[in-house]
Amino acid sequence: MQYQVDPALNGPQFYQILATSTDREILLQIANTLGAAWGVDFCLVAAVANQKLINPNACWENKSDRPNPAPVAADSTQTAEQSQTTKLESPNISLDHPLLVKVLAEGEIVAISDELDTAAASSPNSPATPLSWRAILAGPARFGGSVNGIIVVGKSQPYEWSVADKKRLEAVSDAIGIAICHIQKNQEIASLKQQLEQQAQYKNLLKSVTAAIETSSEVDLILQRVIERTVDTLQVDRGQILLLKYTDSLLETSSLTQTPKAKVELVCEFAVKKNTNKQTIKSNNVPKKSASGKTKNLEKTANSKSQISNSKSKNSPVFWLSESNLCDRAFHTAPKPLALADASELIGKEPEKLAEILKLQDIRALLLVPLTDTNKEQTVLGFLVLQHSEPRHWSPEELEVLESVCSRVSKAIIQNQKLKQAQTLVEDRTAQLQQSLEVQEKLYAKSANQREQLRKLKLMKDEFLSTMSHELRTPLTIMKLAILMLKQAEQPLASRAKYLDILEQQCSKQTALVNDLLALKQFEPQQVPIAPIEIDLKHLIQDLAGDFEKNWAQKGLTLKVNLPKSSPSLQTDLDSFKRVLLELLTNAGKYSAAGSAVILEVSEAGDCIVLSLSNFGRGISAADLPHIFDKFRRGTGITDQAIAGTGLGLALVKCLVEHLNGTIEVSSSPAESSEAGDLWRTSFTLTLLKSPAEFCHLEE
Repeated sequence: MQYQVDPALNGPQFYQILATSTDREILLQIANTLGAAWGVDFCLVAAVANQKLINPNACWENKSDRPNPAPVAADSTQTAEQSQTTKLESPNISLDHPLLVKVLAEGEIVAISDELDTAAASSPNSPATPLSWRAILAGPARFGGSVNGIIVVGKSQPYEWSVADKKRLEAVSDAIGIAICHIQKNQEIASLKQQLEQQAQYKNLLKSVTAAIETSSEVDLILQRVIERTVDTLQVDRGQILLLKYTDSLLETSSLTQTPKAKVELVCEFAVKKNTNKQTIKSNNVPKKSASGKTKNLEKTANSKSQISNSKSKNSPVFWLSESNLCDRAFHTAPKPLALADASELIGKEPEKLAEILKLQDIRALLLVPLTDTNKEQTVLGFLVLQHSEPRHWSPEELEVLESVCSRVSKAIIQNQKLKQAQTLVEDRTAQLQQSLEVQEKLYAKSANQREQLRKLKLMKDEFLSTMSHELRTPLTIMKLAILMLKQAEQPLASRAKYLDILEQQCSKQTALVNDLLALKQFEPQQVPIAPIEIDLKHLIQDLAGDFEKNWAQKGLTLKVNLPKSSPSLQTDLDSFKRVLLELLTNAGKYSAAGSAVILEVSEAGDCIVLSLSNFGRGISAADLPHIFDKFRRGTGITDQAIAGTGLGLALVKCLVEHLNGTIEVSSSPAESSEAGDLWRTSFTLTLLKSPAEFCHLEE
């Protein structure tokens, strides 16, 4: 950078440079202007502090007049402008030389005509670093009466500095001091402005994290928003969130000696990539911002969607904590973050599979901030990982804001875990309650059924007692009266015979009742052996029909018998079979309507004989039908109709039929015949095997 200058340059012209140039160019222009105006080969203008050069500083050199200049390529020509360079980097000059020490200590201008003579005169053991120029003129730059910089000009050959040279240097001292102070103040303001912008960005980051947590109950969505905002704010290349799942809850806390058995899952990721079409200069600490406030030269990659496992994502990469050197080291460093300005060495030790999962290719700077549960002795929940492709110093401010971010994220994860545990507990308790209600409902239904059974049993008991009272007391009363009449001596013989007949009838009735009870007791466990004999079914039925027609004559009942043309043969126990027919016919006569017919039908069905006995009367209700063969069970209202019976007849029939290895069924429905009117037809169907061979087979 070259400027047209006036050799008689003075202080006011420096003020003009100060007013019209940017902070970055002020000292560059001053150094270039002084060197060119004074005809020297070297000019240094720099701020100093604690005997050291600091920013801002600038160094100008005129290489054309130096001895043994650097060779120039044969096909090129070196112009006068190209021979003068202004260095942007810090000059390689040490302030330990006595000349410069004196300038800074005494604040006076010091001139050396030949630095070699001065060096020879000094002690050979002097630690001073020799200067690169022979003739040196140095003076302080002042601001407010204090030295805040240094001005050094030099020539490559010995030169006697005149009083005018010293005055010229003294004339620009204050102006250069003001320029240095001006630049430093502007730098301080810029630094403060950067700090404020940085704090505002960090504050916005924390606000966005808090908003994401408050507005969403989905952990995967919260983590994705957090990593996106963090990567964008700190302007790194990639961000990831890793979560740990322990197999042993006793080893969840970080330990200096032991790595717990835990799985690491990459649950979400966000990456940015640089736009290679433009070149930008970025600060390690503060992201470069455009006027609109958006990050420059960044575009989101397409594959930056989150996948969270707690559950939902089944394809999230998973590996063991002990497999990764980086994660293992970060675990043992917790709760402090693992900040690596250049992690090339550690990344090189990562297994290839993990380096691919964590996208560690071409990564230099790495930061792993632990997500911890402070309520459980610093239990490590996972890590927030930031990656950068270039070495990067992680500032304390960055670490502080990231710790705050991770603290909020950790609380959100813990709250979500507690919420899920509570939901699971509620679901379990609800299921238990539902199961309990179902059990109670079943118990209630069972209890209601038992109550209904008890009610029915009570009714049966009451009816049985009523029946037995009638069946026992009535004959006994009659017998008692007959005995009283027989005790009267004046009774004629005819009357005595009549009363004796009454006694005999009632005694027979009581004997029959007792025998029925004993027969039930005897046949229920089937203790009586079967003695089958050949039965003439037609003859047996005709004999029974004749007896019952006489007994039914008063009621006007008739018995219709339908037998097959060829009389079927039947081998069974005669007494039991005959008792079954007697009880069924007796029952039919009791409940038949006056003037109706009782129908007995016999048929063959394979190896079985089927007998069906039907009568017409009031019928059996649907409620009583399933219990018609129960002991002491009579149809509803039978006792009120004064129909004799104990409720043992059909129960005895059931036992006898089972004793004969047969079956009996009953049905009752409205009669189809128009002659029957409103009467019901009740039918008992008896099925028996024809021969003893079938008996033996069934018994086996």
